[in-house]
Amino acid sequence: MRRSWMLATMALAACGPVELRIDESKGVPSVKGSTEVSLSATFTCGQALPAGTKTVTTRIVPGGCEFTFDDTLEALKASDYEQIGELKSATNLLQRVELSITKLNFVDGATGTTLDLATRITSATLAVNGQQVADKAALAALPTVVTLEGAALSTIKAKVDARQPVTVAVKAVAVLPDSPKPPEKLKIDYEAQPAFIIGPGAVKIF
Repeated sequence: MRRSWMLATMALAACGPVELRIDESKGVPSVKGSTEVSLSATFTCGQALPAGTKTVTTRIVPGGCEFTFDDTLEALKASDYEQIGELKSATNLLQRVELSITKLNFVDGATGTTLDLATRITSATLAVNGQQVADKAALAALPTVVTLEGAALSTIKAKVDARQPVTVAVKAVAVLPDSPKPPEKLKIDYEAQPAFIIGPGAVKIF
């Protein structure tokens, strides 16, 4: 009997904790948004620009104008905990979150043309829950996958472990040079696919 118990314990240790990946194949939607602002003839960098229910802030930086787009997006709904079987178990805790960033485009809203990163965008960053997940170099070679860490992960983990709806704060910042002149309508499109990796909590064998 003792030998059987020891073998079972060794087998469990060898296998290690089982992790489950919950992504688009399980019904997790992508985190995506689109915001457009109009730059009128009277626009001066430093002004705040209305964009529906949101506001885009601007500020003067050397050689150009910085545009900051803030948004809050839903990553998991309350109903997802019932509809996605792997999320039902109260013993499964969030281990990490991976983001596959598939799009971050700055677009001339009047023509639908994506602004060239080399000539029309001086710098660009994308952040999720305060963690920078992409810069201009990464945006030139999408898709890219990043793992949320620290505070960016903790806020999501607390919600998932408590089986509560999850929202994420998304911030895109771009600097457009003074020349060529920014388009009359500036639009941003972004999309990222989250994957929630869950696994068991602490397990004690007596």
